[in-house]
Amino acid sequence: MARGDQWVSTRGGRRSYSGRNSTMLARRLIVGVLILILIAGLVSIVQLVRGVPSPKYTASLASSSKIPGTPPTVAWPAHAEAAAEILGVGLLGQHGYLHETEIASVAKMTTALLTLKAHPLSLGQSGPSLTMTPQDYQIYVNDKNANDSVGAIKVGEVLSEEQLLEMLLIPSADNIATVLANWDAGSVSRFVTQMNNYAASLGLHHTHYGDPSGVTPSTLSIPRDQLKIEALFMSNPVLANIAAMPQATLPVAGTVYNVNYALGHDNIVGAKTGSILTGSFAMATQIKLGQTNLLGLGTILDVGGVQPLIGALHDGERMAQSLQTIPRQLTVLRKGQIVGYLDVPGASPDPVVAGETVTEIGWPGLSESFTPTLAKSVYGLPAGAKVGTATLTVGEQLKIVPLKVTNAVVHPSIVWRLTHF
Repeated sequence: MARGDQWVSTRGGRRSYSGRNSTMLARRLIVGVLILILIAGLVSIVQLVRGVPSPKYTASLASSSKIPGTPPTVAWPAHAEAAAEILGVGLLGQHGYLHETEIASVAKMTTALLTLKAHPLSLGQSGPSLTMTPQDYQIYVNDKNANDSVGAIKVGEVLSEEQLLEMLLIPSADNIATVLANWDAGSVSRFVTQMNNYAASLGLHHTHYGDPSGVTPSTLSIPRDQLKIEALFMSNPVLANIAAMPQATLPVAGTVYNVNYALGHDNIVGAKTGSILTGSFAMATQIKLGQTNLLGLGTILDVGGVQPLIGALHDGERMAQSLQTIPRQLTVLRKGQIVGYLDVPGASPDPVVAGETVTEIGWPGLSESFTPTLAKSVYGLPAGAKVGTATLTVGEQLKIVPLKVTNAVVHPSIVWRLTHF
C-alpha cells in the first residue's frame, strides 16, 4: 500500500461486461429474425410470382381400339384371293393365299388413271381428238390376229379422248391401251415405266406392270394393291361414269358392250374385268344407307376354272350382295361422355367431356382412334367451357370433336402456392 494504491471492487465492471453481452445477443437475435422474415418474404414473393404448373390431362378413353362386336362376314370367293372395302370408310379384309398373280385387263384401270392424270377431263367433256394412224391400225390388226380383245378402228378415224377411254374400258380393247400409251408417253416402254412409278408412289409393293393392257404375264399384282387402284378409279367421275355404261357407240366399231356382265346385278356399277387363263374382277357396288350413298369395292384375282371370267363375275355378285348389309350408322361418342380428367393443382380432378355426339359409319372390328389436344392456357375457364379438341377417327373417317370441362378451372390457392415448391 506504499504507493498509495486503492482497492476498487470489480463487481460493477463485471456487471457492465455482462450487460453488453446480453445487448449484443438480443440484437443478433433480432437481426436473425429479421433476416428469416426477409427470406420468408422473398420466398413467398417468389412462390407467388413464379408460374404455377399447368393441369395434367389423364385420358380415360383409349387412344386406339376397335368397334366392339362380332366382325361382319364377307362372301369371299371359294377358290381365289380377294380384298374388300367400303370406300371412304375402311378395309373389310383380305382373303385367300395372297400372292402376285396375273391381273390381265384389270391393269387398264391404271392406264385410264394415268391418261386422265396427264390429260384431265370433266364429266361432259370429250377432250382432245386423235386421228388414227397406219401404226395404230397395224396395232389393231396384230392384236386381233393374236385373239386379244380389240376395238375396231380405221386409218384416218378421229376419236376423242373420251371415246378412246370408252373403248379401252367397255369392250376392254387392248389395242386402244397401246394407242393411249403412245399418245401420252411417246412409247409403250416409257408409259409402262410411268405405270410402275405410279404404283410405287402409292406404296403398291406387290404390283408390276409389263404393258398398258395387262396382256403380258409380267403384269402382276395382289388384291389389296388393286383395291387401292380401284378406289382411285371409281373416285374419278369420268371413269366411274364410263365403267357403269353397259354399252357405247363408236364411229367404226359401232355398238360395243361392257365385258362386265354383272352390271346391274346386286347394285353393281363398275369397275373392270380381266381374263386370260384366270379370271379377275374389280367390282364396285352401290350401297344405300339411309340417305347416304356408299360404294362397296371388291377385288377378286386368280379365280381359275373352266370359265374363269364367268366365275369371277359370279364371285363378285356374291361379294356385292354381302357388302349391302355390312355398313351401319354407329354412335361412337356421346355428348357429355367423360374422355379424361384434368388434374388441377390443389383441387379434385376435373372431368373432361365430349362436347358433341358423333355418329359415323362402321361395323364391329373397324379400328378407332382418339387423340386429344388441350389448350395451352386453361386456368380461369368457367364450367362447361371448351378446353381443347380431339381428333376422332373411325376407319378412314375423321372428326374434330370439342372437349369441355365440367367444372371451372381455378388457379391454385395462395396457401397451395406457398406450400408447394
